[in-house]
Amino acid sequence: MADQDLDSSFYVARPRRVRIIAIVSSLALCILAAIGWLLLPAEVRALFPLSHRLGLLGILAFPIAVMAVLASSYVRADRSGLRIRNALRVYAMPWERVHKIILRPGDPWAQLLLKPADGRPFEADLDADKRQLMGIQTVDGPLAVAAVNELRVRHRRFLEAH
Repeated sequence: MADQDLDSSFYVARPRRVRIIAIVSSLALCILAAIGWLLLPAEVRALFPLSHRLGLLGILAFPIAVMAVLASSYVRADRSGLRIRNALRVYAMPWERVHKIILRPGDPWAQLLLKPADGRPFEADLDADKRQLMGIQTVDGPLAVAAVNELRVRHRRFLEAH
């Protein structure tokens, strides 16, 4: 779930179980599609023109692409703040905006509560600005807790320095 460079200047958390499921599911889909194609009689396979074969490959590629995009989520922390990739969206959050990093029982992934951008004091209400941290998923258990704790430590260090 986490990668660090040698001098610990950055920390990256990735969803381990989602990545495993995406890889296994993609391989299974490809194998099943190949077996299904090969089990068709040769005269039936010959009835498929190239455009239809490409269409079938496109249909196969779509769920694989969706799984790859979801599995590519991550949270990267460095001295300047957090870089969050949730599927196709990427957010850059400076430490100044971070109020709290939470991972509650029952949540699918961690959340980042943000201070208002205009400098108003943080108010804990339903309208609080937040970002989902899909790179830290609850199903990863102790790895998810360790990732949240690491982000909290880095946030605390930033607060102490400023």
